[in-house]
Amino acid sequence: MSLATVAKAVPVEEPKDETEELGKKIKEFIKETHSEELVVTLCGFIGTEIHKVAGRLKYILESSFEYKTEIIELSQYIKQYSAIAAGLNKDITSRFDYLRNLIGEGNVLRNKYGLSVLAELAIQKIIFDRKNVKEQQGDERFKSIRRCYIIDSLKNQEELELFRLVYRDIHYSIGVFSSLDMRRKTLSGDNMKDEEIDGLIDRDSGEEIEHGQQVRETFTQSDFFLRLDSYSSDELDSRLERFLHLIFGSKVITPTIEETAMYQASSAAGNSACLSRQVGAALTDKAGDLLSIGWNDVPSFGGGLYQADFSDPLGKKDNRCFNIGKGCWNDKEKNLMAAELVNVLIDEGLITKDKRPEALEKIKNSKIKGLLEFSRAIHAEMHAIINGCQTAGERVKGGMLFVTTYPCHNCARHIIVSGITKVYYIEPYRKSLSIKLHNDAISEDEREKEKVLILMYDGVSPSKYLQLFRTFKMPRKDTKGSGEPIQYDLKKVRPKAMPSLEAIPILEFKVSELLKKKGLEIKNES
Repeated sequence: MSLATVAKAVPVEEPKDETEELGKKIKEFIKETHSEELVVTLCGFIGTEIHKVAGRLKYILESSFEYKTEIIELSQYIKQYSAIAAGLNKDITSRFDYLRNLIGEGNVLRNKYGLSVLAELAIQKIIFDRKNVKEQQGDERFKSIRRCYIIDSLKNQEELELFRLVYRDIHYSIGVFSSLDMRRKTLSGDNMKDEEIDGLIDRDSGEEIEHGQQVRETFTQSDFFLRLDSYSSDELDSRLERFLHLIFGSKVITPTIEETAMYQASSAAGNSACLSRQVGAALTDKAGDLLSIGWNDVPSFGGGLYQADFSDPLGKKDNRCFNIGKGCWNDKEKNLMAAELVNVLIDEGLITKDKRPEALEKIKNSKIKGLLEFSRAIHAEMHAIINGCQTAGERVKGGMLFVTTYPCHNCARHIIVSGITKVYYIEPYRKSLSIKLHNDAISEDEREKEKVLILMYDGVSPSKYLQLFRTFKMPRKDTKGSGEPIQYDLKKVRPKAMPSLEAIPILEFKVSELLKKKGLEIKNES
């Protein structure tokens, strides 16, 4: 074989500068597909001024960040499709009837078309908007635009899950909260009776049917929590601006004492092996300095709780409930108690033997579920208080407790006696009788100065703590050597998370196809 033949067979490498140029072009092409779009979902309990939050967020995005912003109210789809779903067209005679019917029609839609149907309809609306913009641009490729959709508001966990699955890193959820008294006051302005208000609040919070409203469970999964009770309009704007600066990385924003403490509480929950739920707590002094953490788990001989140990990697010495194969003691004892009660009713002739299964089921689903005395696990709040008292003594008095779940009535008395003055929580706990049993010493009203305050947590969710407060590769100061902090142009600054817009429309299309199969489809109003 001649040298010339060999030369032809060997691939000729491109000059290095041409290869680098091609690499740059590929990177630029990919960058151009990255999306500046945002999708913000709101979730709040009935009576909360969630529409006000949506309006103020829209104003800030448009005036400060130059985003084209649209509010999509999911209730519009209930009104649009309720006649199809229920076969009814009810005359609305009062605000109470309107809200009651709206909840009911929403349930009918979810039952007939799926739990996430309202979210699917909102996503299809976004699809049409993007298609119209693409046609106006006259380009085959999707191009990033500064656009935000505010979804007002989610009522079911499946709705939130769908938005997260489709929009991933460009989606953020805000949980909006007001105290029970504030919500009652708001609803009473609509000339409702007390029993009507209480019925709506209870139904909105969490219905016992799968296709019903599940605000309590949906709310607790938010990325940001916003407590409205004590904020003026200016303060509300400041809070929303802070959230947006975290999303865009446009200002140096560091965590509050409360955000750091709740992150520590959430991290502590990961230590728990409880079969029922993982709860974490963080105790600080009144200045916000961490004193101790705690979590719910089984106490071990010699003090402390059972924990994983590298000297016992397979947990042979770990006698927690999951490991010794006997299940949850609390459930087992409550089931035994329920069976004993049914036997007493049968023996006394109050029910017949054939009613045994029905009676047993009713007792198991009654308030007996709230009994906690049979659990082997110490509660997270108790664990944190014990640790704090051992290590910090008097500094516990006047301190604050951050707990992932609203404290039960058993923990409430420990909180009071320890001298803690404020408790912050994320997840409500319906079984708790803390206020009922200790209303002389505990309150949820921030205006109370002589009681322990139990307040909904306010700030960045622990699940987003590292993502939003870590800067990663974003510079904070001028890289040319002046050392001056960077002053970002808010009208041009881009979100820290910008996934490719090439992938999102594919996921949206799948949602749209599903709607078509269900026979539900909104019109493209270009």
